[in-house]
Amino acid sequence: MFGAIFSFELRQAFKRPMTYIFFGIYLLFSMFIALVSTGAFDTTQSDSNVTLNSAYAVANLLVGFNGNILGMLNSVVLVAIMANAIQKDYQYNIHALFFTKPISKAQYFFGRFLAAFLVGVFVMSGMLIGYATGLIPGIGTKLLGPFELKNFLQPFFVFLLPNVFILGVIFFSLTTFTRNTLAAYMTCIIMLIGRFVAENLGNNMDYAYGAGMLEPFGSNAYSYVTKYWMAAEQNTMMLPMNGLLLYNRLLWVSIALVIMIGSFVKFQFAQFLTPFTLFKRKVKEEAVTEFETRPLAEILNVKQDYSASFSWRQLFYLSKFEFRKIVQSTFFIICCALALVMIGVIYYYSATAYDTHMQPLTQTVIRSVNVYSVLANIFVIFYAGTIVFREKENRIDELIYATPVSNPILYFSKYLGLLGAILVMQLLAVLMGISMQLSQGFYQIDLWQYFVSVIVFGTLGYVTTIGICLALQVIAPNKYLGFFFSLIPVMLLGIALSLLQWTNNIYHFDSDGPRLRFTELNGYGPLGPWFTYRIYWIAFVLLVSLLSLFFFARGKEVKLKSRFRFSKMEVKTPTKIGIAVFALIFIATGSYIFYNTNILNCFISPKEFTRKQVAYEKNYKQYENTLMPRIVASNLDVDIYPETQSLHVKGSYWLKNKHAVSLDTVYINLMDNTSNFIYKNVSLSVPASTLKDDKEFGVLVYKLNAPLAAGDSIQLNFEFDYKPRGFSNDDISTMVVSNGTFFNSSIMPSLGYNEQYELGSNAERKKYGLARKESMKALNDTAAYGNTYISNDADWIRFETKVSTSGDQTAIAPGYLEKQWQENGRNYFHYKMDNPILNFYAFQSARYKVKRDKWNDVNLEIYYDKAHEYNVDNMLLAMKKSLEYYSKNFSPYQFRQLRIIEFPAFASFAQSFANTIPFSENVGFTNKVDTANWNEIDMPFYITAHEVAHQWWAHQVIGANVQGATVMSETMSQYSALMVMEHRYGKDNMKKFLKHEMDDYLRARTFEGKGEKPLMLVEQQSYIYYQKGSVIMYALKDYLGEDSLNAALRRYIAAVAFQEPPYTTSRQFVDYIRAATPDSLKYIITDFFETITVYENYVKNLKYDKLPDGRYKVSLTVGSVKFRVDSAGNNKKVPVNDYIDIGIFGAVKDKSKSAYNPLILQKIKMDANEKIFEFIVSEQPEFAGLDPYNKLIDRTPDNNIAKFGIKPSIPSLTEKEVKYDLKGSDD
Repeated sequence: MFGAIFSFELRQAFKRPMTYIFFGIYLLFSMFIALVSTGAFDTTQSDSNVTLNSAYAVANLLVGFNGNILGMLNSVVLVAIMANAIQKDYQYNIHALFFTKPISKAQYFFGRFLAAFLVGVFVMSGMLIGYATGLIPGIGTKLLGPFELKNFLQPFFVFLLPNVFILGVIFFSLTTFTRNTLAAYMTCIIMLIGRFVAENLGNNMDYAYGAGMLEPFGSNAYSYVTKYWMAAEQNTMMLPMNGLLLYNRLLWVSIALVIMIGSFVKFQFAQFLTPFTLFKRKVKEEAVTEFETRPLAEILNVKQDYSASFSWRQLFYLSKFEFRKIVQSTFFIICCALALVMIGVIYYYSATAYDTHMQPLTQTVIRSVNVYSVLANIFVIFYAGTIVFREKENRIDELIYATPVSNPILYFSKYLGLLGAILVMQLLAVLMGISMQLSQGFYQIDLWQYFVSVIVFGTLGYVTTIGICLALQVIAPNKYLGFFFSLIPVMLLGIALSLLQWTNNIYHFDSDGPRLRFTELNGYGPLGPWFTYRIYWIAFVLLVSLLSLFFFARGKEVKLKSRFRFSKMEVKTPTKIGIAVFALIFIATGSYIFYNTNILNCFISPKEFTRKQVAYEKNYKQYENTLMPRIVASNLDVDIYPETQSLHVKGSYWLKNKHAVSLDTVYINLMDNTSNFIYKNVSLSVPASTLKDDKEFGVLVYKLNAPLAAGDSIQLNFEFDYKPRGFSNDDISTMVVSNGTFFNSSIMPSLGYNEQYELGSNAERKKYGLARKESMKALNDTAAYGNTYISNDADWIRFETKVSTSGDQTAIAPGYLEKQWQENGRNYFHYKMDNPILNFYAFQSARYKVKRDKWNDVNLEIYYDKAHEYNVDNMLLAMKKSLEYYSKNFSPYQFRQLRIIEFPAFASFAQSFANTIPFSENVGFTNKVDTANWNEIDMPFYITAHEVAHQWWAHQVIGANVQGATVMSETMSQYSALMVMEHRYGKDNMKKFLKHEMDDYLRARTFEGKGEKPLMLVEQQSYIYYQKGSVIMYALKDYLGEDSLNAALRRYIAAVAFQEPPYTTSRQFVDYIRAATPDSLKYIITDFFETITVYENYVKNLKYDKLPDGRYKVSLTVGSVKFRVDSAGNNKKVPVNDYIDIGIFGAVKDKSKSAYNPLILQKIKMDANEKIFEFIVSEQPEFAGLDPYNKLIDRTPDNNIAKFGIKPSIPSLTEKEVKYDLKGSDD
């Protein structure tokens, strides 16, 4: 009988069109992903050495389908397949007949389950079949490696099969006992929210392993075990079926098995005879009510009311009924509880930079509150189907549809009821946000911001989601297809359009359009574009809603044609007028959006932008080696108009011929015609003819009538306005805003062919017939030593500016304030530098409060928003400590002042200009810091120290425009800040900081597309010059000694500070370091700077014995394997002959001051891969290790230390040496 049930269910499933529809969805969508990845749709391609058909790539596909958005699709499909396996007997009321047959419980239960499970596997396998098929056009390119079936089979057995089984068991069991698919939807939401939370926790180093175990689909575990894989490993290695990934799969499959066995044991045929309730309800005895009888004639004499007022009353009462039905349901209550838990977990436990925290400002809390929108959208998708099909599923549809209630009222009562429920969720989210603020003792709660951001903006966003989901459910023949239809506009369409790089917001469903992020300094900014897009999409949704009434199934009809035939008769004049009105509004607002984004402004797609880059290079590459005069002085009059977000600039440059030959050409770069810049004058002080005036590219080329002799100068005069017109498709410009203007010298004219405008992707360059391009000039390219890496038209310039702004704001630019005055209600400021600076400066304007202090003869100032005083004193202290350390160890500070100026959190960075440092409000001013906690990274202090260091490492020493230039600016600023922090907070604090730096570096290198470079040859790879640079320089300090290293740096600065061309390079920098390094340690120069070297340090065995004198004899077996890595990530073992720290640690007596109590910490010579060491210590040891402070680059730093009494984790070294032939990678 089992075989009969199983085969019958299987045959029936494969007769249903829905099975093939779902299979086709996965097949086509994964095929689409593959085709996009191989460039079949002519989208722009980034450089990558990772093949698309490796086990790693296929696993990424399956993991991606388990993500927060596509995971929703999986759940909808599996609920439709698994939930109906047994529940359909109850739904169609045939269970009594079916159970009279001579079948056993096991035959019935497992026959139904296994058939549904196999159907689910078949449907989901469409992912792999479609992906493999879609890769066929890429055969023969470097995008694909050799086809190996195992690369598809292993991810199938590791992810697809177990996940279908896990979800299938859960959905099958729930609906078997509850006889209601709503329980399956609820569990689906719980699991997706759990995955969302686990994903956020997984980004936090402290919770990553636990999140990998708790996440049921294996995605976090997979990310954890492959987080450091380089391209070579990604292309060649199979998934590691050990450790966390194996434990996760075994755990969740075991849980599913327990659920299935428990369900089978509890299952009884008789359960279908009684209704299911989650809680036992007390039966109330109802009193008998006597009714007064009335004559039949009186009863039948009903006065019918078809007036508009009665229709509105019907809508009101039915909406209230729908609202109550929703908010009183268990489904809604659980969703609300989940939302609150999700908000709290995301806020308290999500990863932030270096595990630091922000002040619980309302804007910060709202970002956490808005995260629950994922849950709210899922709730809307599910509940829209539930309320549309509720009457049919409860078999009261004919009764309801026989009442004199029109289709629009039935439809919009559900619409308003669901919208009301969402509003309740929004209010609860606001209350949760306020509670989180109060729980942290924060009382500056901005209720208006909650109202605008959450209640108004948030709820209006759900108006469109609810409308489109309800309309699609009305059109769909069943709610399962309705769920899928709803997923398309709400979630899947955005993914598809992004993959195709269709970036025009006008067809991105529910797009907000260009909108500024709220900041406390600037507020909301212009809201007109946002409201325009809201009206546009709401009109569209209401139009679709009214059109869906033509298919409103008031009877038993299922087919669209028959539903349309009957429903169109129910569509009355008001509905037709509504269709016309909303169609008109939709077309009008769409036209207005198009006018703003495509006529007043220029919309450029990614593909068009790529073609423009290609055209620029082909048209103007001829000027690349044309010698240009150099800017030696800049004098600017800048008028800032915050009220209109506009700008007026009038200025002049002095251009000097610093070459040995005469010059006759001046090539000027301006802003192109896609910007809002209007040039009134760009002219030279000497006669010249115009060779090029290309407004498309912003290129103006003059031919001098008389060549400019060597040493001579001319003047370049210019005047322009910046005036935004309407709104663009992209984000609103933050250059000039109502409070917090910040822009830099990049908007000013520049000279010479600009290589940065060229197309960077070599994959795209090949497509357009362009030669391969490196990110930076080669280190030995001496011709490039004539420019710094931040400017190709100037060296050190004289700088002067007059800046005006509105009467209530302060305008700031680099230089010393010469004069300040008011005129015509505006504030004017005259700044002038007394020494030459780089051609790199910025302007800011806002309503500021100022805090002043002094360090020696240097004036210190911080300009900040009056509400952001939290860290101002701490930042001032960091300025003092930095100036003190850098002046003592490097060279004297070159200015008489140092200023930090706050700007709005449109971006999260700080940037150092000459004696002036703009600082985003959320990277220092609003951080929450416990300066008494040694284990907490003081972000405001660290960032301040880093930016102040740039006054030396960039504004004194600046590298040539070749590989390695950022070592002398960014890497050295990192080192400098680390030293200031270590002197302030101690070495233990540095361990935590460097652990984050190491992890960030090792993760980021896995995404490298052009090949990782050694530190000395670093290009535009921030993970190398920031994160790796921090680890390397701190280790270098440890090996050489702080004083010895600083002495070498002091000599280097003395040799190259404020130099004219040719500029210094990383080779010269490293030579100074090498000269200070003892012969026995010179290998570290090669390891740290000239090669990519990683270690595998570990503890193999450790034990101790107590001696008669109370001391302890410790025996340690430690190992060290050293690898050289090429740019693709191929590892090659090299002999180890290194000095490495070994440490033995005792119990910490006061953990509030330190996490470590070193009993022994010294360097030992590792001249073999494994060695045994013995030490005598005075206290009982707790743990020990090799390189315990993680000073060396190590891909598995956690096994560097081990606890006594616990068997150490020994790495599998056989998998570390992998090779991958990147033949054709230069193509």
